[in-house]
Amino acid sequence: MASDDENFDKFLVQVGDDGRFQNRFNLLFNLGAICFTSMTYMSIILALNKPPHNCHVPGMERYNITDLDQWRNLTLPREEDNRGQLGYSKCQMYNVTEEHLARPYSEWSFQESDIIDCAYGYYYDRTYYDRTPITEYDWICDKGFRETNIFVYNRLGELVGTVIFGHLGDTLGRRFVFYVSVLIITAGRLVCMYTAAYYAVFAVASVLGSMSAHAIFQSPLIIAMEISKSERRGHISMVQCIGWTSGLCILPMVFWATKDWFWALMIATLPILIFLLIPSYLIESPRWLATRGNYRAAMKVLRRIATVNGIKELTFDEGVLEKQLSHHKTETIYGIASLFNGWRMTKNTLLVILCWTVCSVTYFTLVLLSSRMDGNPFLNFMYQALIELPAAYLCQKSADRFGRRATNATAFICATVACAILVMIVRDQANESAATMLTTFVKFCVSITFFAVNLQSIEIYPTCLRQTGLAVGAIAATSFGIVGPYLVHLGTEYDVRYPFLVMGISMGVGVLAALFLPETLHQSLPNTIAEAQNFGKDQRFWALPKAPKKEHRAAEAEEAIRLNVPEQEKN
Repeated sequence: MASDDENFDKFLVQVGDDGRFQNRFNLLFNLGAICFTSMTYMSIILALNKPPHNCHVPGMERYNITDLDQWRNLTLPREEDNRGQLGYSKCQMYNVTEEHLARPYSEWSFQESDIIDCAYGYYYDRTYYDRTPITEYDWICDKGFRETNIFVYNRLGELVGTVIFGHLGDTLGRRFVFYVSVLIITAGRLVCMYTAAYYAVFAVASVLGSMSAHAIFQSPLIIAMEISKSERRGHISMVQCIGWTSGLCILPMVFWATKDWFWALMIATLPILIFLLIPSYLIESPRWLATRGNYRAAMKVLRRIATVNGIKELTFDEGVLEKQLSHHKTETIYGIASLFNGWRMTKNTLLVILCWTVCSVTYFTLVLLSSRMDGNPFLNFMYQALIELPAAYLCQKSADRFGRRATNATAFICATVACAILVMIVRDQANESAATMLTTFVKFCVSITFFAVNLQSIEIYPTCLRQTGLAVGAIAATSFGIVGPYLVHLGTEYDVRYPFLVMGISMGVGVLAALFLPETLHQSLPNTIAEAQNFGKDQRFWALPKAPKKEHRAAEAEEAIRLNVPEQEKN
């Protein structure tokens, strides 16, 4: 007897598994909604950018000194930066007293014992930002970990939210989770805008705004894949990647135009609410409804898809749908524990977790680094985002031609080599251009791995656990991703090589994990836990996936016409 997934695919062939409905859904939710969501989600990174700063030392006007560097040379001690170069201290100054100011500055002489912490506030470079929480409330020096800790708290919030919403997605539905997630992320960011003066409240609101981040991206992606033919999965992920990247390119332009974190956060947050006003365009996954035994609701959604796709009559109804899937029993789900049901599912889950962890730590470390590199932080951020488009395009073509596994492993290998080179050259300022290009190349490779492992995560888990499976990868990635902000802090404050050293080692581990995941290209999505337990069992390690013959697809379409005939009568 055919698997539930194969039977359901035959129903989809009749209603249209690659028609106007799927195109409209992807355009609205996997492109438009994801574009605005990525802006809302990532806005906190640019809002908490730390501009260059030094101690403010009064007295320039007394000596008619207009050259700020000359005044710094007189009043600030020197210290090594993260490249080992001497520069002005960021948090200390010479103890310039009224006694000093009463004499010509040429007579000043300071010893190491005269060095004190900033006593008169701070000077901020306002070339790119007029106002941020950091400049308003001096989250630097002794409060310098506030920014880093916010990013860590956000990751913890994502961890908790992913556990909750991943499970809810498989129990209450993808549609419900999407709506709740939009409300939560919007509320969190809006509260942040008005509470920066109260660090504890700001931190809690920031965490709240990050809790549902993964669920917003996962819900429409899973729905789209569950109503489309298998050959379109790579394309659907590509559409979502375009939406994600478009938002990341627009976001720094909003900050650059306003130069004010409050208004930039407002502009980046409110547009996502538009998608709460068009509920008729967001369906629940009929495949998920069928696995829950709700055949009436599933049939209603299938009729709706068929109508939009221009199919007026269907050769099956709710009764036929139930008969074809009658051998399926609604499985008892134990949340994340169900992902470790049997050796093969356990192995696949652990490998997915490892791939997600490496991708997440590396990706978000690079995102944080991009806005803290020398030069225009908005252009740096945008360039790092733009590289994701060709990466996604190349990954889609490669993953659909050579397979997810080969594409993922190759990208990991290339990133490992690039990080090793960066560790050797990044401290030398003469190699700054080469280091920037290599860093961008690492981001290119990481974007490929993210695309590939996301596809694999969706395709190796059964329908009843698909969102939970995605969630567990994100949970692990978020747990270990906590180190990302600290890596960036070490790289910007101490030694620029540290982040690349850790990323390179992580990527090497990712190569092994990617190689031993099963190939999912041209494979039917498993529908039950039993099917997932056998997924990839008979695959050869070195074999490349082969596309199904066109004759097989044509035969499937013919079989779909006869779906109203019970299986027993056919035999």
